[in-house]
Amino acid sequence: MMMERAQESTALADTTPVSLVQVPPAGAARWAMASFIAQLVFLAMGLAAGLMIGRRLESNQAGLELQRQQNEITRQKVDALAEQTAMLRTEMMNLRQTVAANTSEDVLFLKILLLRPHIDPEQARTIAQLVHKNAQLYGRDPNLVLAIMTEESAFNPRAVSSVGAIGLMQVMPHWKRVLAINGDLYDPDTNIKYGLQVLGFYLEMYGDLEMALTAYNRGPGPVDNALVRGKSPLNGYAPKVLAQYDRLKKLNVMAMK
Repeated sequence: MMMERAQESTALADTTPVSLVQVPPAGAARWAMASFIAQLVFLAMGLAAGLMIGRRLESNQAGLELQRQQNEITRQKVDALAEQTAMLRTEMMNLRQTVAANTSEDVLFLKILLLRPHIDPEQARTIAQLVHKNAQLYGRDPNLVLAIMTEESAFNPRAVSSVGAIGLMQVMPHWKRVLAINGDLYDPDTNIKYGLQVLGFYLEMYGDLEMALTAYNRGPGPVDNALVRGKSPLNGYAPKVLAQYDRLKKLNVMAMK
């Protein structure tokens, strides 16, 4: 009997329905598929975002490179402009020096006509040439020479002062002995030459243009006596010469503009 029951149990076990085996429900499968699809979507979105960022980086890099190139072009243009400006400035300076060198006698001639409108033009031309030559020889500003002549002789080579000073720059006769002058002080070339030597002597003695001009006009004795007494040796001559000198120099500046 017991053997029969065991056989029945075995038979029953063998005949258990297949539906009793555990099979995932259809909802779980759909959830897994949806999850997988979602992951694919997120992955695709990530890839798309990465591609977009990469493209933006490439675009920004291209923009930076273009900006760098434009900056380099601008820098080259600025450098070229600066070089051209420097060259133009140098050329202008050279031109001014050339004009000054080539027309200085003409400029001096015109200044003499301005200072002494009724002077004979030929005489003014001769004085301009001699002033230019001797001013260069003794390293003096020709404008200063013209200013001295204006006050001393008004460009009259035959002028003689009440104390005996002679010519364009009113050189005193005793300087012929001191400076061993062989020429005639009425001669414009001789007078300008030794007048500049006298002026240079006073400039070395006093080291001041205003004082040297005062000594040129008054003589060193009165100047030294006034200085010893603590008084001003100025007599109004030097300021007049310096005013003319400044006026003549300003004409140079105006001509250069």
